[in-house]
Amino acid sequence: MSWCAWAQPALEQPVIQHRLESLSRKIPIRRATLEVLFREAGCDGANLTAQRVPGSKEPNIICTLPGDSPSAIVVGGHYDLVEEGAGAVDDWSGAVLLPSLYETLKRTPRKHTYVFIAFAAEEVGLHGSGEYVKRLSAAEQRAIRAMINLECLGLATPKVWASRADRHLRDAYGRVAQSLGMVAESGNVDQVGDDDSHPFLNAKIPVLTIHSVTARNMGILHTARDQVSAIHPDEYYATYRLATAYLEYLDTWLE
Repeated sequence: MSWCAWAQPALEQPVIQHRLESLSRKIPIRRATLEVLFREAGCDGANLTAQRVPGSKEPNIICTLPGDSPSAIVVGGHYDLVEEGAGAVDDWSGAVLLPSLYETLKRTPRKHTYVFIAFAAEEVGLHGSGEYVKRLSAAEQRAIRAMINLECLGLATPKVWASRADRHLRDAYGRVAQSLGMVAESGNVDQVGDDDSHPFLNAKIPVLTIHSVTARNMGILHTARDQVSAIHPDEYYATYRLATAYLEYLDTWLE
């Protein structure tokens, strides 16, 4: 199947929306929900692991979808939240999309190994992603061809953090968006804060963050307005479609 076929994704919009709405404000419940969703999607046994994060009560949740080679594409989002709001946008929207991406991508053969990571402790200093990168050997770092971060989705049409993104990954994103009849929008959010792509960037791993933050909606983040109701279902589903197509395209395009 060609990557263009993902214009019609395997999971319907009500499924994606229901998973988004399964959030809790309690971080242990968020973790448990993600583990259940991964298992229901077929990621279990040795392919679903928890990585301890020093200073955090909760671990990184790591789901591996093996490919034909050790070369890897890492896909991440964080499941912790701040005290204000429900943390639906920031970043349950990204973390809870990971099992759906796994479930969709597992249905076709793949060259690369996908590693889906729900990071812990992003809001207190990128501790989860930092710990993951810290534990990688030099060979494991070299094997990662791309790190795609999903952050604050569904507030508007999907965008890329262009000023941080690897140029080649950004160009590939544009080709996929165009194939789906979508506009490849850029939105630099350096003024908003940091994200889990940064430790990978510091390790010289190519990164790209997909988000939906604009000057108009950034005031929702870290406030009581960060609720599921702030997320536009159609824009969120469009992000799922685009992320799925993009990840499959990267599998065929990257070495």
